[in-house]
Amino acid sequence: MAIGYNFLILYLIFIQFKYGSTLIVNATLTNLSRKIDDGRISLSEYEKIPHIKLTKDLLDPKKYDTRVRPVSNHSRALKIYLSMTLYQIIDVNEPEQNIKLNMWMIQRWHDEMLDWNPKEYNNIETLILPSTSIWKPDTYIYNSVVMNKDDTERHMNVRIDSTRKDGKLGANISFLYPAIYTTTCRLNVRFFPYEQENCTLTISSWTNDKSALDYYADAHVNLENFIRNEEWDVISFKVFRHEYKYACCEQPWVILQASLVMRRKPLYYLVNLIIPTSIITLVAITGFFTPGSTSNDRTEKINLGITTLLAMSILMLMVCDQMPTTSEFVPLIAWFYLSIIIIISIGTFLTSIVLSIHSQRQYGKLPSDWVRYFFFVIVYKFTLLTIPSQLKQMWIDCDNHPEDIYKKRKINLSKSQDRFIYPTNVNSYEKNDHKQDFITSKLIKSSLTNKSQDVEMKILKYDNEDEYSRNHHTEKQHNKVKKRYIIGKSKKCTNYDTNNLENDKINNIFKKLCHGSSRQIALEWEFLASILDRILLISFGSCVIIVTFGMMAIGVIAQHSYDMDIEA
Repeated sequence: MAIGYNFLILYLIFIQFKYGSTLIVNATLTNLSRKIDDGRISLSEYEKIPHIKLTKDLLDPKKYDTRVRPVSNHSRALKIYLSMTLYQIIDVNEPEQNIKLNMWMIQRWHDEMLDWNPKEYNNIETLILPSTSIWKPDTYIYNSVVMNKDDTERHMNVRIDSTRKDGKLGANISFLYPAIYTTTCRLNVRFFPYEQENCTLTISSWTNDKSALDYYADAHVNLENFIRNEEWDVISFKVFRHEYKYACCEQPWVILQASLVMRRKPLYYLVNLIIPTSIITLVAITGFFTPGSTSNDRTEKINLGITTLLAMSILMLMVCDQMPTTSEFVPLIAWFYLSIIIIISIGTFLTSIVLSIHSQRQYGKLPSDWVRYFFFVIVYKFTLLTIPSQLKQMWIDCDNHPEDIYKKRKINLSKSQDRFIYPTNVNSYEKNDHKQDFITSKLIKSSLTNKSQDVEMKILKYDNEDEYSRNHHTEKQHNKVKKRYIIGKSKKCTNYDTNNLENDKINNIFKKLCHGSSRQIALEWEFLASILDRILLISFGSCVIIVTFGMMAIGVIAQHSYDMDIEA
């Protein structure tokens, strides 16, 4: 029966070669396979099919042992050739400092025990068998986070190619399998988000040194099928072969280190973190140093500063969650947020000082002469501010423009150095009562004949001349005595008979003087606060811009240095 089937198969093959009738032959062979499935062909005949017979002969336990390294000479090292293809960067976990890669792996070696003559097996030179049916090297990723190999590699089949045609015994084994490796990667986030990372896969045998397994690899990892990552650019992926000698063993170990160099794309962080942070800070700084008014202290500026600080703290925490915890250095983006927080903190503190200066109007005193001269004459020109027209008119009417007062003060101080200075007290003013009474009476008379504005001008002129004619060191005491003296004189004037027309006009004059003086004080303190607001606005706004573009410039310089290192 078996002879008849063999004869029939040979006859069908002869018909195919002679007449080209492949349709009849295929139909007949299909029918034969069905007969085998149905049990109408014996098992012995099935085993005589060439590739089945070849498989059984190669994997015969008497000839082949999957537990033993397939070399005829045990002292000779078996060479393992490794090729890798990077398919995808799945994830880069900065806090845990590991990277997950989708790789296609190929291991090749020569198995001397898998030898056959293709001519004896219908010229079969290639077999594909399950990977568990032959010996495989114990190649392992040393820095893998996942310890179970079955969770990282998907082993399926191996390809076995006979080397008889090359005049060599045995077969070349190609072991192809996909893998998802999660390996440790020490991330250097010093220039985050402009950093360049170098992650290394350490590959070798776990139990065999160089005398048993000698590893070699392609110099470059294949990137033709790489799916581009939205956050990372792959700069290079090279494999380096090293030999390390360990204390445990006499022979060195061959270690393959696959170095993946990748650079982060900073656009996402620029658009979603850095630029919004800078804009929020600029808006906050503008709100800090917006001039107030005489009727509103604008205390909500302090609340704005505190709210902005809270927002910056939240953004900084969001960034910190994406970076590894390190105390070796401060990342670039952390310096950026720290600088912004310091700027906002100082701005909030200075805002409270400006508000305090603005509230000085309620004490009824003008700013000191040097402050008025420095800010109202020199500094305001550089702040693009204009002096309020009402304040200008008051300076003209009262003849107390800061520049004129400052010049008179300098002249009087220079003259006082050459003049003998008498001790100043209340008695010195009493000696000059006659002079003061004469001037006061003269002013009263002039008020009856001239306009009230002329009287005001004379009183103010006298005040200024009298004030600066005294010694600089006793100025405070002079002012106190002078105030008491003028108040006494004013009381004398107001104690005149109310029916007297002269007294009424004098009272009106003093009322106008008091009203004009309080208005001038309020305007000057308000203008001083506005000048300080503008100075601080320009200063802090410039600081924010410098910090933002400075961080970007440092990142660009860092990337340029990376390029220089790669070229070198």
